[in-house]
Amino acid sequence: MNNLLDRLYTPQWAGGWTAARYLFVLVAFVTHLPRWRGIGDVYGVSDMVFSNPPFFLADYWIFSPVTAWGVWAAAFVGLGMLLYGGKLAKPGMLVWLLFSWLLLANEALNIKAYDRLLTWTAWGLLLGPIGERGLTAKHRSPYGRWFLLLVFCALYGSTGWLKTLKETEGWLNGEVLAYHLVHQHFGLQAVGVWLSDKPFFTTAMSWFTLAFEAAFPLLIWIRRVNPWLLLAGIGLHAGIYLTMNVGPFSFVALIAYPVLLHPETARTLHERWHRWRAARRAKKAA
Repeated sequence: MNNLLDRLYTPQWAGGWTAARYLFVLVAFVTHLPRWRGIGDVYGVSDMVFSNPPFFLADYWIFSPVTAWGVWAAAFVGLGMLLYGGKLAKPGMLVWLLFSWLLLANEALNIKAYDRLLTWTAWGLLLGPIGERGLTAKHRSPYGRWFLLLVFCALYGSTGWLKTLKETEGWLNGEVLAYHLVHQHFGLQAVGVWLSDKPFFTTAMSWFTLAFEAAFPLLIWIRRVNPWLLLAGIGLHAGIYLTMNVGPFSFVALIAYPVLLHPETARTLHERWHRWRAARRAKKAA
């Protein structure tokens, strides 16, 4: 047992955490910025109040427009601290979580999937070494990576197996995906509408989705398969972004990929990238 625990918690290359931190700031900024348009009629008015378990904030505190603007702006302060990094990174993440969710509590009936996933990713980053600089030269505990791996195994695995077990025929023949592509709430993107009546494409995309999601919890742990599986995930989320109207979900899902990538594979790619850049600089200097 001790040997197993030693293997599980052996420090791993930590450079991926820096990339994930920057991606988080970028995607959280893109997610949070558009909310300013709703301050006046969603987050700061008393005539449209939502309250739903576990978000009962509006039962006790209804934001004024000024308060809502302040909460919205305070979340950006947290992102700024996280972007600066170092000792401010983790406190900044906590500030972001507090104020962004104070605002979202006013949307109690309509918390988006990407906001939920962004929160789970934030907790994973808090468990990682994001408060340190120079992580590309360090090895740190993989505890935060194990957490994110379990989150994404649950995310992909549950959706993949639910599709396989509950909507088997509709997904195997592409009909369910074709319907989603023209759904009034999360479809109607130009590319998606064009694809929706082409069974060859919707069937192939459905099979790819099922295979990726259902197999992810099993294959992500295999080092040789790990990078190819994540590459397939990038393709999946690129397809979702191009064909469906689900906000920044695809970008949120990709934040953790630098950490999900096997650390030794990530280090190898990092070193190759720096050798290539050095070779280019040397060639130009010559």
